[in-house]
Amino acid sequence: MIEVMVATVILALGTVFLSQSFFISLDSYNYCSRYLQVMSWADEKVWEAEESLSRLGPAAALNNAGSFTEKGRNFTWYLAHTPLDAEGSLYKVDFAMSWQEGARKAGIQRSTYARYEKKEE
Repeated sequence: MIEVMVATVILALGTVFLSQSFFISLDSYNYCSRYLQVMSWADEKVWEAEESLSRLGPAAALNNAGSFTEKGRNFTWYLAHTPLDAEGSLYKVDFAMSWQEGARKAGIQRSTYARYEKKEE
Protein backbone atom coordinates (compact mmCIF):
# COMPACT_ATOMS: atom_id res chain seq x y z
CA MET A 1 0.00 0.00 0.00
CA ILE A 2 2.82 2.42 0.87
CA GLU A 3 4.54 1.64 -2.44
CA VAL A 4 1.40 2.66 -4.33
CA MET A 5 1.17 5.95 -2.41
CA VAL A 6 4.86 6.74 -3.03
CA ALA A 7 4.47 5.90 -6.72
CA THR A 8 1.39 8.14 -6.92
CA VAL A 9 3.24 11.05 -5.26
CA ILE A 10 6.20 10.64 -7.63
CA LEU A 11 3.87 10.50 -10.63
CA ALA A 12 1.98 13.59 -9.44
CA LEU A 13 5.20 15.55 -8.90
CA GLY A 14 6.43 14.54 -12.35
CA THR A 15 3.18 15.71 -13.90
CA VAL A 16 3.36 19.04 -12.06
CA PHE A 17 6.96 19.64 -13.16
CA LEU A 18 6.17 18.75 -16.77
CA SER A 19 3.15 21.04 -16.92
CA GLN A 20 5.11 23.86 -15.26
CA SER A 21 7.90 23.55 -17.82
CA PHE A 22 5.30 23.52 -20.61
CA PHE A 23 3.74 26.77 -19.37
CA ILE A 24 7.16 28.42 -19.00
CA SER A 25 7.96 27.43 -22.59
CA LEU A 26 4.61 28.74 -23.77
CA ASP A 27 5.20 32.06 -22.00
CA SER A 28 8.63 32.38 -23.62
CA TYR A 29 7.15 31.60 -27.03
CA ASN A 30 4.44 34.25 -26.58
CA TYR A 31 7.04 36.84 -25.58
CA CYS A 32 9.22 36.08 -28.62
CA SER A 33 6.21 36.11 -30.91
CA ARG A 34 5.07 39.49 -29.60
CA TYR A 35 8.64 40.82 -29.81
CA LEU A 36 8.88 39.87 -33.48
CA GLN A 37 5.47 41.41 -34.21
CA VAL A 38 6.44 44.85 -32.95
CA MET A 39 10.08 44.81 -34.02
CA SER A 40 9.44 46.01 -37.57
CA TRP A 41 7.07 48.70 -36.29
CA ALA A 42 9.71 49.93 -33.83
CA ASP A 43 12.43 49.93 -36.50
CA GLU A 44 10.14 51.91 -38.81
CA LYS A 45 9.46 54.50 -36.10
CA VAL A 46 13.18 54.92 -35.37
CA TRP A 47 13.97 55.21 -39.08
CA GLU A 48 11.21 57.80 -39.50
CA ALA A 49 12.65 59.93 -36.68
CA GLU A 50 16.18 59.57 -38.02
CA GLU A 51 15.08 60.56 -41.53
CA SER A 52 13.10 63.56 -40.30
CA LEU A 53 15.98 64.84 -38.19
CA SER A 54 18.46 64.31 -41.03
CA ARG A 55 16.32 66.36 -43.42
CA LEU A 56 14.87 69.06 -41.14
CA GLY A 57 17.16 69.21 -38.12
CA PRO A 58 15.77 71.34 -35.29
CA ALA A 59 12.61 72.08 -37.30
CA ALA A 60 11.58 68.41 -37.32
CA ALA A 61 8.19 67.82 -35.74
CA LEU A 62 8.30 64.38 -34.14
CA ASN A 63 5.71 62.51 -32.14
CA ASN A 64 7.28 61.86 -28.74
CA ALA A 65 4.87 59.24 -27.42
CA GLY A 66 1.91 57.15 -28.35
CA SER A 67 0.12 53.87 -27.93
CA PHE A 68 -1.65 51.36 -30.12
CA THR A 69 -3.46 48.06 -29.79
CA GLU A 70 -2.59 45.02 -31.83
CA LYS A 71 -4.22 41.61 -31.39
CA GLY A 72 -5.68 42.61 -28.03
CA ARG A 73 -2.41 43.91 -26.55
CA ASN A 74 -1.76 47.53 -25.64
CA PHE A 75 1.65 48.84 -26.68
CA THR A 76 3.07 52.13 -25.41
CA TRP A 77 6.06 53.83 -27.04
CA TYR A 78 8.26 56.83 -26.28
CA LEU A 79 10.69 58.66 -28.55
CA ALA A 80 13.29 61.19 -27.44
CA HIS A 81 15.88 63.06 -29.46
CA THR A 82 18.64 65.20 -28.03
CA PRO A 83 21.22 67.33 -29.84
CA LEU A 84 24.77 66.25 -29.08
CA ASP A 85 26.55 69.37 -30.28
CA ALA A 86 26.04 73.13 -30.09
CA GLU A 87 25.24 73.55 -33.81
CA GLY A 88 22.43 70.99 -33.68
CA SER A 89 23.91 68.86 -36.44
CA LEU A 90 24.15 65.57 -34.52
CA TYR A 91 21.21 64.01 -32.67
CA LYS A 92 20.79 60.93 -30.54
CA VAL A 93 17.43 59.22 -30.99
CA ASP A 94 16.17 56.92 -28.21
CA PHE A 95 13.10 54.75 -28.64
CA ALA A 96 11.39 52.57 -26.04
CA MET A 97 8.30 50.41 -26.35
CA SER A 98 6.60 48.43 -23.59
CA TRP A 99 3.65 46.10 -23.19
CA GLN A 100 2.19 43.81 -20.57
CA GLU A 101 3.15 40.17 -21.07
CA GLY A 102 1.35 38.11 -18.44
CA ALA A 103 2.52 39.21 -15.00
CA ARG A 104 5.61 41.03 -16.27
CA LYS A 105 6.14 44.18 -18.27
CA ALA A 106 8.06 43.51 -21.48
CA GLY A 107 9.76 46.03 -23.70
CA ILE A 108 12.35 46.88 -26.31
CA GLN A 109 14.70 49.80 -26.71
CA ARG A 110 16.48 51.22 -29.73
CA SER A 111 19.01 54.03 -30.09
CA THR A 112 20.49 55.62 -33.17
CA TYR A 113 22.14 58.81 -34.33
CA ALA A 114 21.01 61.29 -36.96
CA ARG A 115 23.19 63.85 -38.68
CA TYR A 116 21.74 67.09 -40.03
CA GLU A 117 23.62 69.06 -42.65
CA LYS A 118 22.41 72.58 -43.29
CA LYS A 119 21.83 73.21 -46.96
CA GLU A 120 23.39 76.39 -48.19
CA GLU A 121 21.04 78.58 -50.13
